[in-house]
Amino acid sequence: MILSNIQQALRLLMLRQWRTLQRKNTEGRGGLLVLLWVVPDNPQNGQLNCTVAAAGPWCFGVRVEEIHHEFWQKQAASASPCPAPDPEELCEFTEVHGPLHFLLSFQVREGRLVRCEERAQTEVFLHRLSLTNARVKIHLRLKLDGEIYQRIISGKTESKVILEDQAVIMDVACHTQPPVFVGRGPWCQRGHPVRGARLPLRTPPEAMEQGLYGELSLLPITILTPCVQQYPNIVTRLTQIQVLLYSPSNLPVQGLSAFLQQLPAHLACLELGLPGLSFTPSPSQTTTPEHNGCITVNTENGEPHQKTEAERWPDVEQTLSVFLFLQHRDPFHSQLSDFVASEELLEHHLEEVLRFNSKEVTAVMNTALQSTLKDQQQRQKVNEKMSSALRVMLSSVSSVVNSSSNLEFRTTCLDRMKVQNTYELSASLHQTLKRVTAGRCLPSSKCYSVQTGANNGVSENEI
Repeated sequence: MILSNIQQALRLLMLRQWRTLQRKNTEGRGGLLVLLWVVPDNPQNGQLNCTVAAAGPWCFGVRVEEIHHEFWQKQAASASPCPAPDPEELCEFTEVHGPLHFLLSFQVREGRLVRCEERAQTEVFLHRLSLTNARVKIHLRLKLDGEIYQRIISGKTESKVILEDQAVIMDVACHTQPPVFVGRGPWCQRGHPVRGARLPLRTPPEAMEQGLYGELSLLPITILTPCVQQYPNIVTRLTQIQVLLYSPSNLPVQGLSAFLQQLPAHLACLELGLPGLSFTPSPSQTTTPEHNGCITVNTENGEPHQKTEAERWPDVEQTLSVFLFLQHRDPFHSQLSDFVASEELLEHHLEEVLRFNSKEVTAVMNTALQSTLKDQQQRQKVNEKMSSALRVMLSSVSSVVNSSSNLEFRTTCLDRMKVQNTYELSASLHQTLKRVTAGRCLPSSKCYSVQTGANNGVSENEI
């Protein structure tokens, strides 16, 4: 329950903030605070308090009274007003981001078990919100059951993506460590968004009967991490595909829809160069922001040649994130309440909308995935040729040494490779060739970090 109230407050804030920044043509930075606490005098009364606050240029000029009015019009039955938290609770936040431009406090009745679940879900929700609002530093602070928990969720590396009529600043930081054989070579610490084709969506008749009018569309953005463009010989293996759905207000839609859960069965796995796909839900007890209902790549039958331990190349596991941005435009909308009502209708009928456009959505997903994975498919072909060539080279060198009757030559070969016998020589040669070939770096490749000199905190070119 508390999460739905937080979502409603943020929906109103995001819609109003977007319209304000659109008029000013600016993209501000700032902070967002979500504070949850229980009444200290009576923590067992089941009342849970929440404050949503915002500061900084990103929310400057929002109409607080309008947002408060709309919030209580919608949430009066599930929440009640409560006093604002102690100013000391907000002191650290305002010291970093400046005076508050928005503050909303409310109270709901929650049970202890529900409270624990809501805590985990709220953290997942805020993490996904930060992925498309990288310039807003999100502060989550919990004071529940005698414990204090706080976390700051913020973007590390930014990339600006232009949607239909707004800009989204995405967090594209990648925390995957480079393989040991890369050494001190350059390693790209970011993902590179690939914008797919905008898909116009048809509105189902039942949704139109409820009042959902205007133009609907879906825009896919894909990000493959880690980026290995500078290392053409590194063997990669796609292990997961995350599908993240966002509403027109740029809020993450909670839970993966039934249609998207069934999507793996309808994707063209052979054309994508993937052995198979399946949806793997995450148990609520182990839900984390990074793994919350993913499409898993099946690898049981993915490699025709079973490599021996000596032949095995180190694989770099990659994750493909697919951001699906829902867009809605209605020329007759002018009030904040109009935008909120339409977005709520869209989310309520989302399953019907996706199924009503199932063929088109599946096709645009296939196209987006093919566009993102085409380099990986080419890399796999090159790696297969390289692997075959290495086996021939190893076999030839080993045969020359093993067949030589010159003891001095054989001893010199073993000494140079610092091994005791020909068996160790073969393994050492393989490791050396693997390190040299896989660690080959091409700084002039098309990696954006090389082209634009992009580092942490620096936006790359708009797409």
